[in-house]
Amino acid sequence: MAWPTRDLNVGDAVELTVLPDDGFSDEPAELKKSSEAPNNLFSNAELAKEVFDTVRGFDSQLMQLLSKSERIESSEEHRKVKLAIGAVLYELGEHLLYPIFRRHKNLIPEEMKGELL
Repeated sequence: MAWPTRDLNVGDAVELTVLPDDGFSDEPAELKKSSEAPNNLFSNAELAKEVFDTVRGFDSQLMQLLSKSERIESSEEHRKVKLAIGAVLYELGEHLLYPIFRRHKNLIPEEMKGELL
């Protein structure tokens, strides 16, 4: 749905009235279906699991490289590597894993159950 935009200031009051569903209201200006939203990925459960397994394997490899970086790199360089890997893992979660988990709840690992997706 699209809501009208209005300039509001602190202290302004907004009143909404919920109308009965009797057909006497305007059609929404815009309609979005959650199935079309980019935050729900992979209708095919097998493909969703394959992507999840691939990301999990990549995550594991990045963690191994992070450990190696800690042993080999200076503390400052390791800190930069850690930030870079953290950013990559965040984006993978945000743009691949969480959208998969929203649609395929059975793929959510036990340790993540209960988190807001």
